[in-house]
Amino acid sequence: MFALKGVLRADTQEKILIYLLTRESGYGSEIAAFYSVAVNPVQKQLARLESDGVVVSHLVGKVRVFQLNPRYPFLEPLKLLLKAALNAYPPALSQALLIKRTRPRQAGKPLVAARTTEE
Repeated sequence: MFALKGVLRADTQEKILIYLLTRESGYGSEIAAFYSVAVNPVQKQLARLESDGVVVSHLVGKVRVFQLNPRYPFLEPLKLLLKAALNAYPPALSQALLIKRTRPRQAGKPLVAARTTEE
């Protein structure tokens, strides 16, 4: 879904900015995996957004983690625009963006399939 067509350069930029707004931070392959898109366009747009000053990054180990730049002069209007675009998204995608599971599974906990296929 590309709600901000005409405002942003590419739909990948919208996906990245919406992701960073809802999840607060992320890295290229994580964002690409969430939207099921190639990593290369996501990384190129992240680099472009960083050079424009919209996002900032820092290294966590070998991984470059991005977040919205708190010093970006138009951060609040951007957030309002992104929240309005998020309201135009399908409810399933909006809910998936808002759920962030970062805790690891408990050690020794058995793996249980969430879905079982009936034969």
